[in-house]
Amino acid sequence: MFDVEFDLANRPGALADLGEAMGRAGVSFEGGGVFAKGGRAVAHFLFRDGEAARAAAEAAGIPVIAIHRPLIRRLKQGTPGQLGVIARALAEAGVNILTQYSDHHNRLILICDRPEAAAATRDWEDGR
Repeated sequence: MFDVEFDLANRPGALADLGEAMGRAGVSFEGGGVFAKGGRAVAHFLFRDGEAARAAAEAAGIPVIAIHRPLIRRLKQGTPGQLGVIARALAEAGVNILTQYSDHHNRLILICDRPEAAAATRDWEDGR
């Protein structure tokens, strides 16, 4: 899986433009979100094929900021404090979480400044 980070205008229809571009290209969203501030919006969406998503966006004139390899983890649902525990494990490993969202399978998607330090979160790979 790949997280593709898009630069969207903060205006009506910007997300529709992105969704329609992916639809025309046959590229499915697997999770993500849009975060708006001021005149811009940053969108992070999860795709099986990051390069296909990039090509579809760029063909529609939608700027791609970056393609990331996310950490994908499963929290034990119904157990309070899981997000805090995994975030603390990353912090203690010196990893900064840049973006966090969930996918369509209720998994935690993390974009980190040091994804190579993912060993700190291995206990959450299979939802233990």
